[in-house]
Amino acid sequence: MIDIYTELEKRLKDPTLHISIRHFDLWDNQFENTSETFPYPLPAVYLEIENEEVSPLGDKVLLVQSTLRLHIGCKDYRPRKTGAKVTTGRGVLLLATTITKHLHGWNSGLFGTLTQTDRRTVPGNGYLYRAEQVYETTYKDYSACPTRKSQEGKSNELNVR
Repeated sequence: MIDIYTELEKRLKDPTLHISIRHFDLWDNQFENTSETFPYPLPAVYLEIENEEVSPLGDKVLLVQSTLRLHIGCKDYRPRKTGAKVTTGRGVLLLATTITKHLHGWNSGLFGTLTQTDRRTVPGNGYLYRAEQVYETTYKDYSACPTRKSQEGKSNELNVR
């Protein structure tokens, strides 16, 4: 799970992709618990790991089918490519489209290809514009495997792929 979080954060904050996400974290109903002053920089994306179905593959390796929900929020959106500030609800739609462009079909190498299965706009509170996207992926979890010594005497790190 930590690899999914880390790779998504790197991807969404990658300056070469021009997504312009300023804050990424785990979902804890942050948008519902805010007034007019949001405590984190916007645009923000929060990751919710909705469901993980686990099947043993043997030798302590697990096959994990994961469903991920991204909660997207912004007050306004300024794409890095154009620099033009979009302050209406159109901004969150533009941001959501940009995120879809860079995540749907993406394979980080540490987990399977992300496939978008659902997306929608969410009613805001008059201050934030919001959207949600759902992705599915599959990966092998090696975290329960014991650390083994290689032939050179170096230990192999635990790794989730």
